Amino acid sequence: MTPTAATLAAVATVSTLALAGCGSGSDDSEGDEESVVGVVATPADSPEAGNPVGEVSEGEPVIGLVRASLNGSADGADGEPVPVAALEEGALRIGSLAEVADADGEEVAVGDDCTTISGAVDGVVLGCGSQVRVFDAEGKETTSVDAPGTVTSATQSPSGTFLVTVEGSDKSYWLESDGEEIRSETMTETADGVSLVGNTRNADDDGNPEWRAALIDAAQSSVTDLDIDGNARMAALRNGQGLGTVSAGTDPDGVLVASDPRQSQALVYNFGDVVRHTQSVPTGDGTWAVLWDSTRELMWVSTTGDNTLTAYDLSSGTPEPVGEVSTSADVRHIIDDGSGDLLLVSADGSRELIPADELPRKD
Repeated sequence: MTPTAATLAAVATVSTLALAGCGSGSDDSEGDEESVVGVVATPADSPEAGNPVGEVSEGEPVIGLVRASLNGSADGADGEPVPVAALEEGALRIGSLAEVADADGEEVAVGDDCTTISGAVDGVVLGCGSQVRVFDAEGKETTSVDAPGTVTSATQSPSGTFLVTVEGSDKSYWLESDGEEIRSETMTETADGVSLVGNTRNADDDGNPEWRAALIDAAQSSVTDLDIDGNARMAALRNGQGLGTVSAGTDPDGVLVASDPRQSQALVYNFGDVVRHTQSVPTGDGTWAVLWDSTRELMWVSTTGDNTLTAYDLSSGTPEPVGEVSTSADVRHIIDDGSGDLLLVSADGSRELIPADELPRKD
């Protein structure tokens, strides 16, 4: 990714509770001259795994792992487990948590240029070269539109509006469902991910949650809150020293969590009127994969320095560890489906399926 200008290369850290870049103003920030913001963080190597819990099986490396259905779909609304999707090199795999854990489920051939994936309310959105492609929860391609460049992130609201970022541009583009451009606005120079975050507190008259897009610039350690259907930027926050992964929950509760690997912490955001940073959670060494488990109201954090998955209870306002289990080495992704089970995927593609009864839980 392209480094930012020197004026953006320093930022106050979350440990001092300073939040830079807040609001809809510029991305300029001040801070320590040794800040590494602007340089992409990478996961730390793991020691050899000891005795990981659950069932471990082999599989292909995964580019991205998302839910293929969010609350508002038939499955999610009924409280049933939702399908999950794994983007592998040249293939999209969709199925139940157990099927994806076994490298099974519906496998759809996609081009090697498909390098980004995000979950939609009913399906997934892929960025494939200069195209955005949408697949339903059964793996059927439902639509595709042309993007104004090589896609670095893309998502779609339930109304059909796309939000897209492309390589070499600091703009975000809103597109109609047929691909016609609605508008664009300068956001951040190296956006590389986007996640839908629902919020029932901002529901419409029919009780449908409001869906916002969390635009991630991992190198800039920033989260930008975008109203997709309103075609508007709400606010932006820059926290930490480079983000690793992010996760919203199966329920539209407005929560997004992210890892800050350089500072060995996890960050918690809330999407209400605007995005707000609400908590910073110290973790073990090698923080990388995170998951917001909205069903149990727990944040799961994987640390590669000790091959451990830790659950944190955020409900009191002071994050409290609930328990931990051993994992495989080099965990890169965590996903759930609302059933209570968790799936972890390592850098080599191995999958660790952990049943709910082997996981720590709140008393």
